[in-house]
Amino acid sequence: MNLFYTVNISQENNELTIEGQENIHLTKVLRRNVGENIYVTDGKSNLYYCEIIKSSKSSTILTIVNQEKKEFDKPILKIGISLTKKQDRFEWFLEKSTEIGVSEITPIISRYSERNKLNLERSNKLLISAMKQSMRYHLPKLNNPVYFDDYLKQDNNNYNSFICTCLESNIPLLKDNMIHGENSNILIGPEGGFSQIEIDKAKSASFAPVSLGKNRLRTETAGIMVCSIFSLNN
Repeated sequence: MNLFYTVNISQENNELTIEGQENIHLTKVLRRNVGENIYVTDGKSNLYYCEIIKSSKSSTILTIVNQEKKEFDKPILKIGISLTKKQDRFEWFLEKSTEIGVSEITPIISRYSERNKLNLERSNKLLISAMKQSMRYHLPKLNNPVYFDDYLKQDNNNYNSFICTCLESNIPLLKDNMIHGENSNILIGPEGGFSQIEIDKAKSASFAPVSLGKNRLRTETAGIMVCSIFSLNN
C-alpha cells in the first residue's frame, strides 16, 4: 500500500489535490490513472481513501470515497533536543522519531550546543517521507531552533516534563516515571550534556531530572530511546 500526502483538501467539494513531487511519484513512477484508488493523509491523523478523477503533469485531483480518523486518542510527546554537530545525525533522529512516534520537535540551543541552524524545508521533507514510509498519519510539528531559556518559558502545564542528564546522582529512570496515557515533554542535551546551571533552571521550571540508563548516549540515540520508551508505555 502506497500512502500519499497533501494539505490541499476541499471538504466542500469532497476533493483532494496532489501536486509537486507527490504528483510525479503518483503519475510517472507508479503510473496511476483516472478511476484508480489510492490512500492519502493530511498529516493530521486523517486517512482518506480516494479515487482519481483528473490527472495532469502538474496535479492530480481526487474525490474522497472514505475518511477515517487515526491516532487521535494518543498522548502527546514533545521533545526539545539539541542540534547535533553533524547534520546527518540530526536528520537520522528526525526520520526515526517520526517512524516510532513523536508529536513535536524543537531544536534547542544550549551552552554546549555545536550548531544553531537547521534547514527546515529539507527537514520537513524528511518528516513527510518518514511518515509515509512508516504508514503513520500524524506529521510531527518541527519548530525553529530556540534557546534553552526560551524553551523553559513555554506553557507546559498539561505535560509531565523531564530533563535527561548524567550530572545528577541517584535520579530515577525515565522509563519508571513516564505515566501511561499522559503527555510528556522531554529535554535532551548536546554531546557535552546540559550544564549544571541549565539543569537547575529546568528544575525550577518543573522539569524533573531523569536518567536513560548507565551508558552515555549520543544526542540522536537518546532521542530515539525517549521515543521508544514513550511508545512502549502508550
